[in-house]
Amino acid sequence: MYREGEPIYQQVAQIIRSNIESGKWPVHTKLPDEIVLSQQLGISRGTLRRALKDLIDQGVLTQIRGRGTFVVSNTLEQHLSSKLISFAESMKQQGLRYKTVVLKQEIAAADMKVAAYLELEKNEQVSIIERVRLVQNNPVIYLRNIIPEKVCPGFAENDFENQDIFSLLERKYGQKIQWGRRYFKAVPAWGEVSQNLGLAPGTPVLYLEQIIYDAKSRPLECSSVWINSERFDIVSILER
Repeated sequence: MYREGEPIYQQVAQIIRSNIESGKWPVHTKLPDEIVLSQQLGISRGTLRRALKDLIDQGVLTQIRGRGTFVVSNTLEQHLSSKLISFAESMKQQGLRYKTVVLKQEIAAADMKVAAYLELEKNEQVSIIERVRLVQNNPVIYLRNIIPEKVCPGFAENDFENQDIFSLLERKYGQKIQWGRRYFKAVPAWGEVSQNLGLAPGTPVLYLEQIIYDAKSRPLECSSVWINSERFDIVSILER
């Protein structure tokens, strides 16, 4: 069944890819579990896992812990669930390789809207961080995160190319994130949003606003996120 001279896991990955491209396993299909699939393909589970990892790295499949392996679309996915995770954490869970470009990191005075979100007095100091996340050199997410200086002094001075904000808040500053509120809406991309996402002005994008809180419901961070909806899907995992 398998050709000599070529690693078996690469041949298995091609078989799986062919099943997807032929429509046998369309987008959002859950693959058979590892025991069944390895038996069907006549290989060990170790070989299968190596093939699956290659396809996950290539963005063809995604694994959801406790749920299985699924075929994904050509766009990236952010899972909606009751668990509050960052976009960086979500992309890491899917095995996606991404690059972060930092556009701004500064300390400035909070405007009226930010002060209201973070329960500050107007003009209190906040750290402002702006970044773009790229996958395969394509910008997919433009983020602006704002953190109160009195909660995390000097937050803007961190390395945001290699560290995500949730991890910094919890591990470096000892701020336990307890819950958050998010809402989504469609907006046109203008100005810096269209420039940073490489889109024509007016292109529809998905806009997200978020505020996260600690156990005492003290706001720790607010953020604005613009998502290139041509490259990134929002997917909900549901149970009854």
